[in-house]
Amino acid sequence: MNKLAEELKNILELSEKKLRSLDEQQSSVKPLPNKWSTKEILGHLVDSSINNSARFVTGQFKDNMIFSGYEHEKWVLAQDYQNAGWDFIISLWKMNNSQICRLINNMPEEIIYKQHKEHSLDQIAWKEIDKSVPASMEYLINDYIGHMKHHLNQIFRMHKLNEI
Repeated sequence: MNKLAEELKNILELSEKKLRSLDEQQSSVKPLPNKWSTKEILGHLVDSSINNSARFVTGQFKDNMIFSGYEHEKWVLAQDYQNAGWDFIISLWKMNNSQICRLINNMPEEIIYKQHKEHSLDQIAWKEIDKSVPASMEYLINDYIGHMKHHLNQIFRMHKLNEI
């Protein structure tokens, strides 16, 4: 297994146990009316997995890394994660990311490390990079993993669990 896929797999394994230690009520609490609940934060990570999976697939067949963004606030509302079952959201998050592990592991190294002058990571990445700096699929995957860890640690802090 390549190092990126292995890192993501380890995060999934460590985090799933912690997430499953929370119950339906704990996962539904909104810290403030305008802030996401734990369900909505993990739901956001489901939406991120959907969008990034498409980027990881289509990026293999393009000569650039220009991808469209998505309106994450609207996605969370439209998916109605607040009223979905906690176990369902965890399972969906885990399955989507398990597939992403497979996808990354099967990606040829020359695609992972290829530098692209044309990209939209100055607009869509979690940690945006300047338009003048070449970007690679490796950067996008690491950005995806960093974004996931950020939000999982947000959940773990909310529930006084050890961060990853």
